[in-house]
Amino acid sequence: MLFRAPDALATATFSGSSGSLAASASFTISGTTMTVVLTNTGSAWSNMGPASILSGLYFNLGSSTFAPQSATVAAGSLLQMSTCNVGACTGTTTNVGGEWSYYGNGGADIESGLAGVQQHVIGSSGYIDGNQNSGNFGGSNLDDPIALDGINFGIAPSNFTDGIGNHGLDGKPLIKNAATFVLTISAGLTEAMISNVKFAYGTADNETRFGGGTTTGAGTTSGGSVPEPTQLVLFGAGLAFAAYRLRRRYS
Repeated sequence: MLFRAPDALATATFSGSSGSLAASASFTISGTTMTVVLTNTGSAWSNMGPASILSGLYFNLGSSTFAPQSATVAAGSLLQMSTCNVGACTGTTTNVGGEWSYYGNGGADIESGLAGVQQHVIGSSGYIDGNQNSGNFGGSNLDDPIALDGINFGIAPSNFTDGIGNHGLDGKPLIKNAATFVLTISAGLTEAMISNVKFAYGTADNETRFGGGTTTGAGTTSGGSVPEPTQLVLFGAGLAFAAYRLRRRYS
């Protein structure tokens, strides 16, 4: 009987928090395609302002620049849709690729204000380096000012409801809970290589930033199949029995 080796780990999830703010990022790599699910796992409160909205993700992976492909949300995930003043935001709108951007700097540090070296950033606000002034995940601008200016389409917690924010949030379309990003990456990269994950909030470099997982990139991994101890014992017993039969045959 042939025994298949355990599958490779399929997902690395990093999570972090700072006070009442909390977020997670799950990375799944398949060949040269990487899918990132960015989630605001914090809780909403009545005086919530832009500084409490998750607007970006920094991370370190490899030494090449990636190619953004798509940015999507689940149907019904847009908040305060009536405030979209350019595109038509509806309960079926799922493409937010024109409101988010990716920037990478070929292995160099792209944000000196963060500990460690962040080679890549995915974000919805103007603090992204690289002269990005519009989304590059394959979608149209849905709300002025032009994408990457302001908190528009940042990610709010899952229990945020229309109209509970302040400091201008009531007039901004937002994303509830999570957004999914797909990028083309270099061959040979794995989830285990991801490090220096940082979550970014608000619209400026000096607003809240905190790490997720560890700065060496361990993360929480799932998705692979690992033999259970019982399976290993049975496998070992089978080998021993086969060896015994062979000895009997030739003795």
